[in-house]
Amino acid sequence: MGLRERLTEIARLNLAQDFTALSYAMMIDGKLWVADAIGTDGSAENRPVTTEHTFNVCSISKVYCTTAVMQLVERGLVELDAPVCGYLPRFTMPDARYRRITVRHLLNHTSGLPGTQWKHFSATHVGAPDNGAYYDEVYQHLAHSYLKAEPGTVSVYCNDGFTLAEMVVAAVSGMPFGAYCKRYITDPIGADSTRTSTTWTGDHPLVCEKKKVREFFYLQGCGGFTTSMIDLCRFGNLFLTENSVISEASKAEMRKPQGKTFLPMDEASRHYGLGWDDVAVEHPDFDLGAHVQNKGGNSFQFTSDLLVVPEYNASLAISMTHDCRIDVHVLLMRLFATAMLEERHINLFRTGTIVPEDFVKRHQGVYLGIGQTDRTHFFGPYLVLSHEPCVGKKRTADAAMRFDGREFITREGERCAFCDFEDRTYLLKTFDGRLCPMAQKAPRFPALSEKWRARIGRQYVAVSLTEQDMVCHEMMTGFTLCTAPDVENSLILAFSIAQEGGFQEEVWVQPLDEDTATGVQDTPHSGSRDLVHPCFFERDGVSYCRVAAYLYRAADTVPDYRGEGFGAPGEENAVYRLREPLEKLPEVPEGRRLMVLDAELAPVWDSQVKKKYEEVREGYLILI
Repeated sequence: MGLRERLTEIARLNLAQDFTALSYAMMIDGKLWVADAIGTDGSAENRPVTTEHTFNVCSISKVYCTTAVMQLVERGLVELDAPVCGYLPRFTMPDARYRRITVRHLLNHTSGLPGTQWKHFSATHVGAPDNGAYYDEVYQHLAHSYLKAEPGTVSVYCNDGFTLAEMVVAAVSGMPFGAYCKRYITDPIGADSTRTSTTWTGDHPLVCEKKKVREFFYLQGCGGFTTSMIDLCRFGNLFLTENSVISEASKAEMRKPQGKTFLPMDEASRHYGLGWDDVAVEHPDFDLGAHVQNKGGNSFQFTSDLLVVPEYNASLAISMTHDCRIDVHVLLMRLFATAMLEERHINLFRTGTIVPEDFVKRHQGVYLGIGQTDRTHFFGPYLVLSHEPCVGKKRTADAAMRFDGREFITREGERCAFCDFEDRTYLLKTFDGRLCPMAQKAPRFPALSEKWRARIGRQYVAVSLTEQDMVCHEMMTGFTLCTAPDVENSLILAFSIAQEGGFQEEVWVQPLDEDTATGVQDTPHSGSRDLVHPCFFERDGVSYCRVAAYLYRAADTVPDYRGEGFGAPGEENAVYRLREPLEKLPEVPEGRRLMVLDAELAPVWDSQVKKKYEEVREGYLILI
């Protein structure tokens, strides 16, 4: 497995089930080291996202804006400690202290300005590229606003300050801000995808979070940039190498701690630089060296992070849609630390013991648990257990656990361990404070016959349900015979359960002969409970399976529903396939029962339970 595949595997572990997109890139010594994008572009067509797609990085724009200001400082056109009103004569506030706000105050969050002008913060499209009408709104907003603090005394995160900084750049340069940044920052470094909304051309497609409209921004300097992660790395690399875009003196000024606070115990506010959120990044889990600079960004659809790591001459970037629901800052550091360990044998992990390579080889793989399949993922000192069903979409993962040299431990103190016995390996997890056997590593399975292989992928629907049995209200209404793609010759009965996402309870079996099979787990305590013994047979040319006390019929042999009602009770339930929306259900006679399943054979409506019927577009109807 290559570096990109390895890091992307780690990135996927804790992603939410129905995420839209994630992209990351890493540049070391000025060269692209690795980059990837996963998910879709958020369109109705679900087109795959690529590393050429752009993400709205919102507040990371503040570093672009600061770079533009520092360029004008280098040219002698702007002074950091000069009042802003000298560059923007229209700027006025009812609080006379506004005249003491300097350009530096805008960039280190000590301006005392209100915070954020929300009108037109995000928009479905933007107007004229000179942003004139929006600037009129900014002036009007501030003309009716008051300062929250004396300028220069306390750092409070502030978007308004960078909007004014953007306006200073436009006024002093005589160019629209977006056009200025394109000419003097992004074009010189070949960052063709990086644009503000006012200069966006659509040449590089913009990701949109699913079920939302594409977002654009009138504001630019505080949050209006969109870019690919590769081009964001190119921008971050400016702060690691001598270049013609920004001087060494300007970069040194930007990375000086310039934040202010009145609380002696405040360990965060002083670390603001000019444009940067933190110019001395520290994290209890990672040792990235000194002077690490960080800027995060958060829009209504995206969360992004940029890290500049001088110790390793690295520029790191990541962005994802909100529906990914993970911490981008920690994930980016975790990916980088893993890459450095596995590619350069440099350990950046502060805590835990690096899992030995022979331990990983012996214990990585697929584990058969109680109704689910666990997969082990080892990286650095961490273990993550993912639960990825072979059928359905409900993929989940546990939080990362740290290795202490013997066991893996969560932040909450829960433990996980591995135990080898004879030719088998077991996974144990904490239950009521004790380690309990929970899963068994998948063994080598014998080759499958052609008859068994022909059954793989086939669905079976229950036809022996009764009027009073409530087990089938939750589960056992159907199963799919499938195989785990990474376990050769495996056979799994994936039973449908009444949970969102087509969740399946997986029971592993192996053949005894051409038609019968048995469960494979041999785990103490509860790890091998509820084993099943499926028996397949044919009757009147129809394939059946008897398992777990229920009788199932091959779903592809079930007739289509044509409006039939309840007939006389028989040996089997009457089951029909729904191929078009079913608006109205048939009447249910006294002593009878009606169930509706979705296309994955999971129960979605049951006449035994008082619940409003919602139209089913595709699935199965069972008349019991």
